[in-house]
Amino acid sequence: MMMLKMMNPMGSMPSVPGTGGEEKEDSGLTREEQQEQERLRKEAIMQAEKERHKKYRKQDEEREVVRQSIRDKYNLEKPLNDDEDEDEDDEDDSFGAAKKREDEDGDPIAQAQKMAEKQLNDAKMLAQEKCSLQ
Repeated sequence: MMMLKMMNPMGSMPSVPGTGGEEKEDSGLTREEQQEQERLRKEAIMQAEKERHKKYRKQDEEREVVRQSIRDKYNLEKPLNDDEDEDEDDEDDSFGAAKKREDEDGDPIAQAQKMAEKQLNDAKMLAQEKCSLQ
């Protein structure tokens, strides 16, 4: 017998509860009662989720008040946030092609040219600063 256990380690393992194909009918509840319990469980989950969202929204509003006070203190402008737009876009979850967003100019070539000129000017300024320091 000992040799058999050594050859087959699963033979001496205790049974693990919940692995069998047992139904929940053993709990003594009818199908309607089980459905009602499941519905109540889902409602509780949804309520907890709403409370969590409310909590984080409140925390974000408090952070924004602190940020605004810092902006006022140092005379900074509020950065443009696309987060509000993203929240609205999340509701329209579609699998279609993404919408192209264009700036006021609407011309990507002009935008690229402006960016290249800006980088060139920054490089020239940096080179001039290095030359003046030496």
